[in-house]
Amino acid sequence: MNRDKSLCIIPCGAAKIWDKQPSIGPVEAQNVYTGVFALACQRYARTFFDHWVILSAKYGFLYPEDIIPEDYNVSFIKPSSETILIAQLKEQAESKGLFKYQKITVLGGKHYADRAKAVFNQGQELFFPLSDCTGIGYMLQRLTRALEGQEAISGDSLLSPSEVIVRPALKKHRDQPKNLTENNVGKYVSLYRYLLGTKGKQVIMTIDQIEAILGFALPASASKYRPWWANALTNTQAKSWLHAGWEVDSVTLGEKTAFRKIGDEV
Repeated sequence: MNRDKSLCIIPCGAAKIWDKQPSIGPVEAQNVYTGVFALACQRYARTFFDHWVILSAKYGFLYPEDIIPEDYNVSFIKPSSETILIAQLKEQAESKGLFKYQKITVLGGKHYADRAKAVFNQGQELFFPLSDCTGIGYMLQRLTRALEGQEAISGDSLLSPSEVIVRPALKKHRDQPKNLTENNVGKYVSLYRYLLGTKGKQVIMTIDQIEAILGFALPASASKYRPWWANALTNTQAKSWLHAGWEVDSVTLGEKTAFRKIGDEV
């Protein structure tokens, strides 16, 4: 891949820095989106690309250093008068010099893919490495495997000078069989299975409930140290909820944990 001619477009997210620091003021775009999926996408972009932008439902294409003045709640899923239009995205792509890139990789789901296809229709090669993932948990798994293996997600290359090319992910990067996914979460597989089948946007579970699902007691550190509950893909216990499509929203140490569904913006 010629990194000088390649661009990665990553999603924004519902969770933002102002949720925890409401008085922080204007913030660079690269520091605004705090959700686990948004952060995983940004890490992937930084690792495998020299050039990347964030696609915001309100502000459009944002370079990492672009300033976002304040908190906002605008979504591609539920468009409003503040949702940026395709025509505006095309103007931005022209003014920011994005049309010079020949290979465009888009992370995220259908809402991002559709807009990329509408904007970059001048013969660019478009690659959607997460397009066949059936949920946010599988997207996180794929990004995690790529980052841990230090190998970008590959795809078939189709060249055409006159139309948009859509590249799916190669078969070897498709969702792993269920048993392999469950191996990744180790002894916390029962919690993974439970959350995978849980509906809704939030679930609050007591420590007793979690231990009943697991069939064993959590380590003492789970009741003493908040970092044990961190949404970090390097931790086996965190993979059990992240790969199931959930993230820890809040923790009352020794009592209960609130999980929130990931992916309002994908």
